[in-house]
Amino acid sequence: MYGPQCDAFVTAARQLLERQPPAGWEFIQSSESTVVAKGLDPTFAYYKEYLGRSLLEGIKGFVRGSRCERARTQSQLLIEHGFRSPSILCWGYYRRQEFMITEGIAGLGLAKYIYTHWQRPLPKAELRLKRSIIDALAREIGQLHKTGIVHGDLRLNNILLEISDGKPVFYLIDNERNRKYRKIPRRLVKKNLVQVNMVLPEVVTNTDRLRFFKAYNKVYARFTINRQKDLAKNVYKKTLQRLRGKSYL
Repeated sequence: MYGPQCDAFVTAARQLLERQPPAGWEFIQSSESTVVAKGLDPTFAYYKEYLGRSLLEGIKGFVRGSRCERARTQSQLLIEHGFRSPSILCWGYYRRQEFMITEGIAGLGLAKYIYTHWQRPLPKAELRLKRSIIDALAREIGQLHKTGIVHGDLRLNNILLEISDGKPVFYLIDNERNRKYRKIPRRLVKKNLVQVNMVLPEVVTNTDRLRFFKAYNKVYARFTINRQKDLAKNVYKKTLQRLRGKSYL
């Protein structure tokens, strides 16, 4: 094992690899390609194990680095550029099983927060906070793109939200597929914007979405006014297509 707190987690990691969670840990729902556990005692932390998906993945890993290695590298890149991502406490491997343990963040996934807190009608204080979160999120994504970084999977629950002193604070997770460009391809700009706009219309209105795009374009001032309008229309159209038939995210 490696990392600043590997000694503190070596026993827990061994038991988690054997699917025998130690006291204070529990396995939680995750994708088919990972095993995830949450620990509360003695330290709030998350364990993520990367499962092999195919032989091709092994070849890609040899060339580009493993998924765990890329996740560590891309998370550190975010932090170096002033964005927030949970600190990596340790990482390691056993046979072909790779894992890492990160600090726990008390915030909620943004989709979970939205569907819990933004059901209308909203009191004035909650409406102000909602607008503040939309504006701050737009500026965060705008700054991410201005830096040249595309998040590989910007679904809303990969953005953790904390409210600190009444202000929104965001943490980006699942960073293994992030990439940095000198100039981001427009299709990837659109992809990230569709991902972050995947909220049902009865919860986030057209006015909310317009507010988001205005704040985003103030920070990421790449496009002309006409192209900004075209981008917003294309993102909105694609978002509605993907939302069709969904009752929640």
